[in-house]
Amino acid sequence: TLDNLVSYIRSWSLEYFDNTPIACKVNVPDTIPEKELAGDKRRNIFLCVKETLNNVLKHSKAELVTITIEANHSLRIEIADNGAGIDIQNLRQFGNGLKNIARRMESINGTFKIENRNGTVTTLELPL
Repeated sequence: TLDNLVSYIRSWSLEYFDNTPIACKVNVPDTIPEKELAGDKRRNIFLCVKETLNNVLKHSKAELVTITIEANHSLRIEIADNGAGIDIQNLRQFGNGLKNIARRMESINGTFKIENRNGTVTTLELPL
């Protein structure tokens, strides 16, 4: 279910940043709609979150990452760090992580956006 996915992302993310220099904060809604979510959608969303958090840990030089999850007409996951920000003009040509995220989200009819806003903000959105 959607609720299971949100809970899993929350606990996995907090554990991932344990024993790292980056603090992790996860904001989830009090109530999550009772929705079944197909396995491929759950898997692709989770792998996109995982790749994004890996990028934060590896590249951001951040002290804090905040994951905000909203679920109403769509599942929206915003991952924001307070690090150096992403230089969108100078991404490595052969870096596959962001391409994989874009491809995964596209394959489940979702969207992916990455911006520089006092750090890097990645938004994953999936219509429900």
